[in-house]
Parts: sequence; structure tokens; C-alpha cells
Amino acid sequence: MSQKGFYFDQTRCIGCDACLVACKDWNSVNAGPAFWRRRTETEVGGYPNLKVYQLTMGCNHCASPACVKVCPMGAIHKREEDGVVIVDRSACIACKMCLAACPFSAPQYANDTQEPDKSDSWKVDHPMQKCTACWDRVAAGKQTACVGACPQRAIDFGVLDELKSKYSNTVSTVTGYPAQAVNSASSALGKDLEPSIIFKRK
Repeated sequence: MSQKGFYFDQTRCIGCDACLVACKDWNSVNAGPAFWRRRTETEVGGYPNLKVYQLTMGCNHCASPACVKVCPMGAIHKREEDGVVIVDRSACIACKMCLAACPFSAPQYANDTQEPDKSDSWKVDHPMQKCTACWDRVAAGKQTACVGACPQRAIDFGVLDELKSKYSNTVSTVTGYPAQAVNSASSALGKDLEPSIIFKRK
């Protein structure tokens, strides 16, 4: 398997949210609480030495994903061909154990306004949804929606080893990046998830 993942250049991101809008548009995610890609802004210091750090992430498609391990329905799996983590929404019961386990808040849940029509195959009104690394676009030879929309070219996606060769001086964490050793409840995960994302630090 050639694990695919993301590259994010924190020196280039201007916080325009074009990647978030493109993601919602391509995946037909209506306005509402579920964002497959999210942006955080971290301020460090104060006037006149204030620094602002942008960070945008979807699912990090971890090599050892916590969400896969905790799902009681087996609704989440890693694709053999590229390591992309996919959810079967028809199998999900919305117990939110995946959300509790993920340090990055990748699993998302809609509400009745955002997702008014329930699919006949769903067990619940709003099963988990998340970034799919635009596997359908990539299979057609296109970039992911977020990569294609970024005016600053701050995001890239591809085989992780190739991204590491393409971009020099990459690191595994940047300002604003969540601690990957703990879940959303700050409990230790006990094992490195190996998120498939690398960064250029600002």
C-alpha cells in the first residue's frame, strides 16, 4: 500500500476558507455543523509582537486510526490501495465513539437542518461523515477539492513518501496542531496514530 496524505504549508495559508467551501461544495455538504475540513487560528504573543498561525485540516487518514479501532459496527475502514479512511454511513449507528477517540475531530455529524433527508439505507438520521480525501476525484486524475481551490497553494495531497521528497524541511507538527497522543477527552491513546500529514512550519 502507498499511503496517501496531506502537506500543509503554514507560511502560505491566509485563512481565506476557500478549501472549506470547495470541500463542502464538491461533497454536497449543506451549511451546518458538519465540516469535513476545518480551519483554526492561533494567536501567539501580543502587540507589537503578535503572531497569527492558520491551520486547516480534514481527516489525517492515520496509518493506525483510532476511529477504526473503536467503531462497534465496523463502519470505518482503511482502503488497501491508498490508506484512505472511509466510513460506511449505512452501517453507522451514530454512537460517536469515533469522535471521542479522534484527536483531530475528523468525524462529523449533521443536524436536521443541514441534512433534512434521511437515506433509506441509514440506521440513524445522521450517521458520521468525514473527509474522504476526494478518492473519487483522485481516481479520475484530479486534485482533491481543497488542493484545487487553495489560491496560495498551501495544501497538497499525494503519496506521503513522495510529498516528503517533494518538499524539504517538513515537520510532523505545527502551532495549533492538536496533541495526537490523546483523544478528545485528553485520555492517552497509548499508541502513535501516525497521521498522514506533514507540514512546513511558519
